[in-house]
Amino acid sequence: MRKHALLFLLIACSCLGCTGGHYTVNGIFTADDGTEVCLIDLESADTLGVTTVRDGGFSFSGKVKEPVFVYVGRERQRVRFILEPGTVTADIDQRTEYGTPMVDAYNDFHKRFYGYDRSQREEKAACADSVVGANRDNLVGALALEDLAYVDTARFMACHALLSPEMQGFSLVRNAFEAIRIQTLTAPGHPFTDYEVKGGNPDGSDVKLSDYVGRGKYILLDHWASWCGPCKAEMPMLKKTWEAFHGERFDVVSIAVSDKREDTLDALSKLDMPWIQILDGGKIPQNLYGISAIPHLILFAPDGTIVKRGMRGEQIYQTVSEILAR
Repeated sequence: MRKHALLFLLIACSCLGCTGGHYTVNGIFTADDGTEVCLIDLESADTLGVTTVRDGGFSFSGKVKEPVFVYVGRERQRVRFILEPGTVTADIDQRTEYGTPMVDAYNDFHKRFYGYDRSQREEKAACADSVVGANRDNLVGALALEDLAYVDTARFMACHALLSPEMQGFSLVRNAFEAIRIQTLTAPGHPFTDYEVKGGNPDGSDVKLSDYVGRGKYILLDHWASWCGPCKAEMPMLKKTWEAFHGERFDVVSIAVSDKREDTLDALSKLDMPWIQILDGGKIPQNLYGISAIPHLILFAPDGTIVKRGMRGEQIYQTVSEILAR
């Protein structure tokens, strides 16, 4: 019964979004009075409005012809949601949003999707599959498909073909599709793709991936950023792996991506990361290796062939241990 009710709600969302109308965004944000808050269309990068915080809140109002994907807030203190006719509450403090049909429908999916643990990969994929199938021509389906990209790339490609051309062109879906296409070219068994980072060494000199990869050692390449909590949570396991195996056959290289140099250096001064560091990677590795989220680890063989990618937690140590034992 619940499944059918949800399906009805999702289909109703796509119809509701076609009529256009007025919206109101009521925000909650514990910040000083006068703090600037922006409402940004993530697809076009257009600023839909700018206001300031007063007494822990703020508000936007306007009109949309069709639902758009937006964020509201400032810098990294923000929430993302589907903006459609109606009144939505955006709680920046709690990183939540609710109140309109499409927002609530996606939230319902998101709660169920991320409620599955890593061992429930099939259940997770089926959850996204069903929502995409019921929302082929609206943003609920597009956002669910983007979430699916991180779980099951084969099913992502199958569901991608079901989306309307307009939703296939939605930036998050388009980027995920391109990332998966690149991932097939940089999958295990393929040779590494070299790149250069200008000023990427801590001393400011230029560095290439080939300075380390393809030179007779197994190299574990860690993509991270100072602002990435999950990246920093992996550091103890990376250190354990480095301490156990680094030497003539193996080493670890971390490259900071989408990060400011000063922020990376500040994080390095606080974190225990005694292995090789590359700074200012920007988006070069993501674009060449189809990396859509960090942390992301890639293990290269001594000849530069990609051995494995995407390890997390204990998998990192176990993978290196097993391969070096051969």
